[in-house]
Amino acid sequence: MSPAGSRVQRISSTQLASCLEEQVNFQAEPIWRRENIGACAFQPPEITLKLPVDLHRPHHRAYPSTHTREVSTFSPTLNFNVTVRNCSDSAKGSPLVVVTGSISALRHSLATTIPVCPAACILEKSVLSVSIADADSASTKVTGLCAEGTIRTSSTSASMMAHPRGGGSDSAALAVLDYMHAPIVGCYYAGAAVFGAIVLQKPKLLPSKRRRIGAALIAAIVVSYISEVVYNVSRSFAEEDYDPVQHAVVQCLGSILVWTPLGISLAGSDSTVWHPWVGAFILEFIFNTSLCLLRGVALDPRDRYNSVPLGFSSFRALAALILLVNGFFISLSTKTEKGTDEEGQSLLGEEANSTPKVNGTANGLAGYGAIEPTPEDEDEDEEKDDDDKKEIKESQAKRLAEKGGWIGYLKGFAVFLPVLFPIHDKKVMFCFFIRFINLILSRALNVLVPRQLGIITNKLAAGTRVMPWKDISLWAFFKWLDTSSGFGLLDSLANNYIDEALREKLTMLAFTHVMALSMDFHTNKQSGEVIKAIDQATSLQSMVELIIFELSPILVDFAVAIWYITHLFDIYMAFIVIFMGASYIWWNLVTTLWMQKRYRKYLKTDREENTVLYESIPNWQTISYFNRTTYEVDRYRKSIWGAINAYLSYMYGWVKIHAIGDFVLSSTFVICCIFAIWRIVQGRAPLGNLITFMMYWSTIVSPLYIVGMSYKRITNKLIDAERLLQLLETKPSVQDPEHAQSLDLTSCKVEFKDVDFAYDERKPVLADVNFVAESGQTVAFVGETGGGKSTMLKLLMRHYDVTGGSIMINGQDLRSVKQEDLRDALGMVPQDPVLFNRSIRENVRYARLDATNAEIEEACKQAAIHDTIVSFPDGYKSKVGERGVKLSGGQLQRIAIARVLLKNPHIVLLDEATSAIDSATETQIQEAFKKLSAGRTTFVIAHRLSTIAEADLIIVVDQGKILERGTHWELLQKGGKYSELWTKQTAGHLSHANSKAPSTHGDEILIDITPADDDVKDNVAGEGSSKS
Repeated sequence: MSPAGSRVQRISSTQLASCLEEQVNFQAEPIWRRENIGACAFQPPEITLKLPVDLHRPHHRAYPSTHTREVSTFSPTLNFNVTVRNCSDSAKGSPLVVVTGSISALRHSLATTIPVCPAACILEKSVLSVSIADADSASTKVTGLCAEGTIRTSSTSASMMAHPRGGGSDSAALAVLDYMHAPIVGCYYAGAAVFGAIVLQKPKLLPSKRRRIGAALIAAIVVSYISEVVYNVSRSFAEEDYDPVQHAVVQCLGSILVWTPLGISLAGSDSTVWHPWVGAFILEFIFNTSLCLLRGVALDPRDRYNSVPLGFSSFRALAALILLVNGFFISLSTKTEKGTDEEGQSLLGEEANSTPKVNGTANGLAGYGAIEPTPEDEDEDEEKDDDDKKEIKESQAKRLAEKGGWIGYLKGFAVFLPVLFPIHDKKVMFCFFIRFINLILSRALNVLVPRQLGIITNKLAAGTRVMPWKDISLWAFFKWLDTSSGFGLLDSLANNYIDEALREKLTMLAFTHVMALSMDFHTNKQSGEVIKAIDQATSLQSMVELIIFELSPILVDFAVAIWYITHLFDIYMAFIVIFMGASYIWWNLVTTLWMQKRYRKYLKTDREENTVLYESIPNWQTISYFNRTTYEVDRYRKSIWGAINAYLSYMYGWVKIHAIGDFVLSSTFVICCIFAIWRIVQGRAPLGNLITFMMYWSTIVSPLYIVGMSYKRITNKLIDAERLLQLLETKPSVQDPEHAQSLDLTSCKVEFKDVDFAYDERKPVLADVNFVAESGQTVAFVGETGGGKSTMLKLLMRHYDVTGGSIMINGQDLRSVKQEDLRDALGMVPQDPVLFNRSIRENVRYARLDATNAEIEEACKQAAIHDTIVSFPDGYKSKVGERGVKLSGGQLQRIAIARVLLKNPHIVLLDEATSAIDSATETQIQEAFKKLSAGRTTFVIAHRLSTIAEADLIIVVDQGKILERGTHWELLQKGGKYSELWTKQTAGHLSHANSKAPSTHGDEILIDITPADDDVKDNVAGEGSSKS
């Protein structure tokens, strides 16, 4: 279409061919547009116009005369070089349009120059329109090889013809402002908002009245942009010679895309970081004010409608000014949102996984801070998984505050980089190289495959009846390359190897670290939580893969799609796709939040169903006792239907959401196809472009499904990675020194020298403990529960480090020797042994991995458990069950004793090793202990005093202090605490005189005041007491 007010004279393709000495049929849309021509007073740029030509039939040369000559079919390529320049020989210095046409044919070439004063050429449909503007409306002769003729011109100025909104530098400035307006405002707001989130800027509480004013003004700005688009579209349909200027429409569409989500966000927010808004208001005011000035200068008084865009710009400038004033008053407000200042409030009483001050935490569990729970938090409490993650989320918030924002927070994950990208592992890095090559190749193939099909379509539509084998071969090759049997096969293999290699590295990193942590960590942490952290170590790998190999390519694909659609048709088609993508992603994000409540309800009912099931089946006997089978069946039926109804409600909601989302996508596809067909009918695009677009549509749409759910996926992965990071940042409280020594075992003399210890510094467990165990001696600890007996064995094992004094073996402080050497020299029989769910043989061999079957059986015989084992159906191959549940307490203890006998350590530690054994078996084991302790330093804890009566040294411990020490007879003679305990166990039937000589076990009347299954455990301060 030509500019308003100018009369258009059209030259048909036949007439043009006469000028060029060839008859041609123009089918395609030119790249060149009249707005590319600058004003008359300035030197415009050179423009190249490439026009595909339909030359599928033999043509005749058409001359002004009657002479005709038939020529062969030639290559369908016609190039026009259109140059607009000042015409020195023109009467008034108007610009000269020089059209140079070149036709390549079989043995035919032609070059023609057609000077036209002053004019602009627009190719529309199948004709070349020549619009000539001359101030004096004089006739102008068109000269050249064509026949002489005249075209009457109009009185419209050339500058108006070129740019209805202005010419020269004003027009160029308008174009720059229009194109840069929306991107600058949108990028500034996004960048400022991201910066505010990174540095944890405090949100401001927005006064409801001013928030409503701001939202209303933004809505008015959006409506004004929509109105301007409607004005341009309606006028272009109403006036045949009106063609909206592209950069003006782009400005409106881009601004709609920017300000619509901002307005929705402001209307729905009670608080926000305010400076991004203020900056956006300032930019909007500056741009619209500048546009008002430029449009006012370029305003043509002869065009009565040309003031409409100026009115829209003026209105928006005024609205932006009011927004700026309103925002200034909001900025003066000092109120910040309560409960969200991470920098000023303590989220946790103590960091969740920090190393305890001494050897444990004061309270066992970290308390919550001052932040009040929101309704969303309360909803999350209904979900067990959310409960598990709540502490992690709060610890994450505290870490954010401590690190000064997201940059510092994410730097903490840098410890994983050597694992995620092991540059020294050549196989993994080669696989990464393959994946990156496939990443680049896939981006190219996403365009090449549909493009090649479009080329084939164009050639078939030309009707040449020639098979385009070359193009078909290329299309088939590109298509194969893009499948899993092409380069995708290598990518799949590389991806599988990377996944498994990184999984091994991450899980081994976590497992090795956990096994190296001290006992205080394992006693204060739930084993399930630790196992979950190790098991979810790969979540960090999944998050990196999601960002690098899924989201990043999607963003690139979408950007390429916008460019390619613009190339195929124009930028208006690209904006249709952009609006569709933004709407679909927004819909997915919003509805995901809506569906969370239904999902939590479903999880709750599902847990209730499982609870009923897991309670009923193990308690079958109780149900049978009270004849409540019918009651339990009805209860389970109700729980099942509750879960079913919640699940159906959740799934029906998602079905509706997906239906609406798919409707948006399909409607957009139909609109785009209609738009494309319209362009093809106009002659502005070939048919192949439509086929290319239809094939390319899946590349545009498929990433939207991933982007819609990616936010929640990344959030969950980051929380899981946070759990792993906290685990790895937990340092063992017991560590080897930098130059740790090997343990000297030439002598096994053990000395406790002024030993003090506390799980929590506020409650001491041991105080000023001093004693010496000579090499080969047996030392026994007795006393009531909670006195600190087991704690001394743990200190000797160096599960904890003393807080005062020292423990020495052969003159070496335990803190100066390697833990590996120390624990290799010690053999421990705990009160409650725990076995692996393996065979008995494997559990006994665990003490010495190179032991033979004969050695294992000999150790079991000494522990008086061999006969029991061989009586089992599978003998030594019998599985003991999880934690050894298939064995009785006495059997467990005897297998634990057999393991220590097999290990044959230098120092033996027995913690109630015979508490669950009958007296007859105890006699056998005592004989085994005599053999085991011969020549070895042995420490024994026993509540059955008969088991330690022959100890070389008996130490009576009470409240962390040593009350008495001596042999059995010495302590009985003292009549102190030990004598009191002995009297209780013998029921006072033995007199002091009759007990001067050693008594046999068979003569003693033993009253075990401690139940066999009593777990005498160290209780950390968080549990209120310490272990004896």
